[in-house]
Amino acid sequence: PKINKVKINNANVSKSGYDHYMLKEIMEQTQSLNSCMKGRINLNNQTINLGMFEDKFNDIYIKDYFNNCHSIIICACGTSLNSGLIGKQIIEELCDIPVFVEQASEFRYRESAINPKSIMIVLSQSGETADTLGALRKAKKHNILTISICNVVGSSISREADSGVFLYVGPEIGVASTKAFTGQILVLYMIALRISLTKK
Repeated sequence: PKINKVKINNANVSKSGYDHYMLKEIMEQTQSLNSCMKGRINLNNQTINLGMFEDKFNDIYIKDYFNNCHSIIICACGTSLNSGLIGKQIIEELCDIPVFVEQASEFRYRESAINPKSIMIVLSQSGETADTLGALRKAKKHNILTISICNVVGSSISREADSGVFLYVGPEIGVASTKAFTGQILVLYMIALRISLTKK
């Protein structure tokens, strides 16, 4: 196995004067969302730059997959599932693409009718959520495009997905996700806006 050392600023893992991590991470959301958008949104020429759209799957650009897909399946657990439900409304409204949100722990074990022109988006803060990873692997067996949205570079989900977007919202110590939750919604918004701009 290859060992990667994680470089974390001590300020990111201290409570910085707050009573607990939960409060600290709630208060950090302005910074974390700015970090998530940095270098991705250009207001001057009204473009959204997400590298995944220039990746290829089966020799076809991912931006073209979104333009021709049958539907999008969002798979996640816990708080990430809630951001997926918000993402469904955003994508359907802006892109006119049907979106199905699935509890990963259910999706991975049941028989599923998966259209080969579907795209699966998996959401995870850690990138190590076992059920979400299982759902991702099931989708890959059906040879559909898989995209990860997670916070941890080098995580299992980010490595195994065909492409993806990192949140860059910083580490979360509190159990209830705050920064990753709003970061996931922001990334889903950016994806939806990028698709809608392409379709114009």
